[in-house]
Amino acid sequence: MAKAARNAEYTKEYNRKLFLRLLRREPLSRSEIARRMGLTRAATSLIAEELLSEGLIQETAATTRRLGRTPVPLALKPEAGYAAGVYLNRNGCTAGIVDICGTVLCKRRIHIGDGIHLEKIQPLVTCIHEMTAQAGIVPERLVGVGISAPGPLDGESGRILNPPGFALWHNTDIGPMLHQALDLPVYLENDASCLARHNLGKPGVQGSENFLLLLVDSGVGSGVVVNGKILKGAGYFTSELGHTSIDHQGKRCVCGNIGCLEAYAAIQNLLEGSSFTTWRQIMDSFPYNDEAMGLLRREIGYLTAGIVNMVNLISIDTVLLAGDLLYKAELLAPMLEDSVNSRLLRRSILPIRVLVSCSGPDARVQSAADVAFGRYLMV
Repeated sequence: MAKAARNAEYTKEYNRKLFLRLLRREPLSRSEIARRMGLTRAATSLIAEELLSEGLIQETAATTRRLGRTPVPLALKPEAGYAAGVYLNRNGCTAGIVDICGTVLCKRRIHIGDGIHLEKIQPLVTCIHEMTAQAGIVPERLVGVGISAPGPLDGESGRILNPPGFALWHNTDIGPMLHQALDLPVYLENDASCLARHNLGKPGVQGSENFLLLLVDSGVGSGVVVNGKILKGAGYFTSELGHTSIDHQGKRCVCGNIGCLEAYAAIQNLLEGSSFTTWRQIMDSFPYNDEAMGLLRREIGYLTAGIVNMVNLISIDTVLLAGDLLYKAELLAPMLEDSVNSRLLRRSILPIRVLVSCSGPDARVQSAADVAFGRYLMV
């Protein structure tokens, strides 16, 4: 009997959270939710009434139909839950409070000092407390903290390992440290994987569930989605396309490997020895400046080598550009797409599309918070 009771309790919680996960993507009618969950309409209505009474979901305006009964869509209520999203990069730290519908309620840039252990994260802890109070959030509705950071990292233990150019955070158990300080669940994930999940199901992806998000700025990051899920291996490690070699006799990368893609394609490495200091300057000078054109062609060549290696290993159909490459990406994307497809083994069967990722001023904080919401809505 005890086992049966536990199974019933688990099934109930699983169905509630699946219901909420579906509504995180889009408003849906009861009948559509029942179809996607594989439940009867009656069972779905019972869950809906329970969630409505708890103030977690709401009915929205129905779209009028010419025939038949007009279905009433259900949607999440923003106050159903909140998460802190923390974005760590080589230039600093940004944190924000995000509601379950994805709206950033407040956001701050934070200076992290050179302390050790809890001293290092104290400014972040203080900031999260202050922003939670500023947003007027009931403490029990804050479901957790999601952290987005460059890899490599160990998401299972919440430990940042040794990302190149990220010495301040090397070997930092940031997950356990923040958990101890905030008494909240804390989840750590690769920054490119966070952005890849954030783009899943968005219009810019054009229906793809098998894509590579290519994040190029001070490093080269990659998030891979296969069959609608982030690709992860043992220990929650994700792909590190930036540290695959494109020249076995080439430059030594700061990671210790030889000829890494990042050693060539990271923006500061690409610009080394040139008269340009930013990617924007290159794109603003194209196609009227020969040096800019040369640098652009070089970057396309580097990225092509990395993408072709990835596609030949994992069958994806789309590449999404992110980071510095978003600037005037409408010029870069078709050239990179042509270059990749000219070298792809399967080009005549399933060519690659190169598209622009969905982005915005809050995308990094939103995608970090998504990690916390995603784990909260799992059983």
